[in-house]
Amino acid sequence: MHVLNKRFLFSRLLRDQAAGETPAAGGGQAAAAAAPAVAPAVPATPPADSQATAPAWHDSIQDAGLKAFIQGKGFKDAGDAVRALHDLEGLTAKPESADAYKLPVPDGQDAAFATEASKWMHEAGIPVAQAQALAAKWNQYQADVQKDADTERQQQGERDVQALKKEWGGEYDANTELARRAVRTFGADEQMLEKLSKSLGDGETLRLFHRIGKHLGEGTLIPAGGDRGASPPANSDAARAARMFPSMKSS
Repeated sequence: MHVLNKRFLFSRLLRDQAAGETPAAGGGQAAAAAAPAVAPAVPATPPADSQATAPAWHDSIQDAGLKAFIQGKGFKDAGDAVRALHDLEGLTAKPESADAYKLPVPDGQDAAFATEASKWMHEAGIPVAQAQALAAKWNQYQADVQKDADTERQQQGERDVQALKKEWGGEYDANTELARRAVRTFGADEQMLEKLSKSLGDGETLRLFHRIGKHLGEGTLIPAGGDRGASPPANSDAARAARMFPSMKSS
């Protein structure tokens, strides 16, 4: 190779090395233009406005009404929704048998109705909690009805007694004592008197025993141990008393 050419290559090599170490005046821009561009570093987190919003877990639901229902319930995810469904099923499931209801029975009442009602509720598929709540409501309703009926009977009984006091006047105490005598003579207990009063009313029950006591005083009625060969009483009050008190015989 020609010596001049070799020097030219050698001098160009020196200039390039010198330019890499200390750029010559006016040559910086050319060197910078010749140098390859370095790619900017990618930021670790893109700006907020450039992030795409993640789809909600229920966006795949096609039914608009069902999707609106899920959104309204505020479930955080599918697991939350399934958990709520599981809990609901536990509260609304039909029991395996009617015996699981264990319906409440008011004190002093027969459990036969509760047993029969349990069968009805099981046939209808009513859950245990709802069945017990219904039974409690029914018991309370029945208690209120009975309380109102007892109050009305008590008030009616007081009105009947006042009417008898007005009817009997000065003989009220004596007539009442005759009624008590009949009750004692024929052993009418409180339960029997309550049944009679419930059927006839307090006023009519008192009149009945007064008439029986009056016939006892007149000797027209004979309690147990009397003459058993006597004919049935002709008096209607005595006949009624004889039917209600089998131990009583007429003269």
